[in-house]
Amino acid sequence: MDQKDERTWGTLVHLAGIIGMWLQFTVGNVIAVLILWLIKRNESAWYDNQGKEAINFQITLSIVAVCLNIINNIRLGLFALGNFFWGGGSHFFVWQTGGGIFGLIWLVNIIFSIIAMVKASKGETYRYPLSLRLVK
Repeated sequence: MDQKDERTWGTLVHLAGIIGMWLQFTVGNVIAVLILWLIKRNESAWYDNQGKEAINFQITLSIVAVCLNIINNIRLGLFALGNFFWGGGSHFFVWQTGGGIFGLIWLVNIIFSIIAMVKASKGETYRYPLSLRLVK
């Protein structure tokens, strides 16, 4: 693979995480990046490295999203249980806080993926911060 193709595919693999998360929140980002990485990973060591970085970051975000979803559901269940036994009015804020947390995950994905895309388009190697290195 020539250098221009490397940069293009490197940019696309980082973009796939944003598009995949938009399509299906917790798994779409991982699947989209995984497909693009598997297509060309054997053709370039640099692209293989960038694909691994992207897939590790997307897996990390998905793990965080699933954990936060579990915590949020437990919190809402406890609130509903308490509301059932002790009564109370409508607490709009309690029901809406989960959306803000997941919006933050979206924002983190968009910011770091765009940074990675810019670096990849220049042919530079990028390592995502706070990413679990699961695929080596």
